[in-house]
Amino acid sequence: MIALFSRIPWQWKAAGGVVLAFALLWTAYSYQKARADRAVAQARTSKVTTRALDQVAVEIPIIRSEQEEKQRAVDQIEGSDQRLPDGYGADLQRVRDRQRGGDPR
Repeated sequence: MIALFSRIPWQWKAAGGVVLAFALLWTAYSYQKARADRAVAQARTSKVTTRALDQVAVEIPIIRSEQEEKQRAVDQIEGSDQRLPDGYGADLQRVRDRQRGGDPR
């Protein structure tokens, strides 16, 4: 093998070395570019997530106040704290179905 390598002209060896060096440099460049692209994508995702979390943080007090208002309205209804009788849900569903023109049981 060494004897075969010694028969190759030095110009070809130099050209092969240049090609090998270029291939190594290109690989390193591609790797670094891929890392940079991933970092940009992560930054973009973080920015979108931060905006969404900020929006939720703004809306939470509004949602809570609406829920409290609804709960107060329900609490003012007489008998809203009492349990419905057994089977009432099925009867209510039959009435709803009849009103919609569904199953007339």
